[in-house]
Amino acid sequence: MMKIWILIFSTALFVGGTCLGVALQPKLVPTAKAESKIDSSSAPAWGQHHSREISVHRFVSELDLKGEQDRELDVILSDSQEEMQALGRAMRASQDKTRERIVSLLTPEQKTKLDALMAAERQKRSDAELAKTVGSYTRILKLSDDQAKGMRDALEKARSRRRELYGKAGDHQEIRKALREEQNKSIEKAFTPEQYQRYLEISELDRSDR
Repeated sequence: MMKIWILIFSTALFVGGTCLGVALQPKLVPTAKAESKIDSSSAPAWGQHHSREISVHRFVSELDLKGEQDRELDVILSDSQEEMQALGRAMRASQDKTRERIVSLLTPEQKTKLDALMAAERQKRSDAELAKTVGSYTRILKLSDDQAKGMRDALEKARSRRRELYGKAGDHQEIRKALREEQNKSIEKAFTPEQYQRYLEISELDRSDR
């Protein structure tokens, strides 16, 4: 019976997370500022949410859309983004409701076990994402083993600090900014000046696309 509950619970999390992922996809048209900084084709894999074949930038270029068509396309994409965000919020509410109903069926011991299982799964996914991030930067910036380790240590430290501060009172935007600056200072120590500047350009592009 416990396996059934875990399966249902995991399914609810997956569905909600998928919709949130869709809602939080980056804007389809890159900004001129971002394009002037760096060729997005060389950005890490995590920033490439859309293939070149279906990119709006290529769509507009190859079809030679005129001014009014281009403006209408912006409106359509903006409306679509808002609809997806609304869908994401609705799915998150449904996910939370489903989770609460399922958890209410469990005994205290089962809840404890489920919490441990979910925590282990989150840790596994977080470790995989961190390894993917470091691997991408290693390839792009041609990092040495020591430099890659320095970056990994900085990211792990920042992740731990975020978890410590999660849910605590305060200006979350300022907290995230401070943690990012602290993380970047550690990364700067491991990189050459050229590598660090390139890292800042890529990371800024990735944030602007979110």
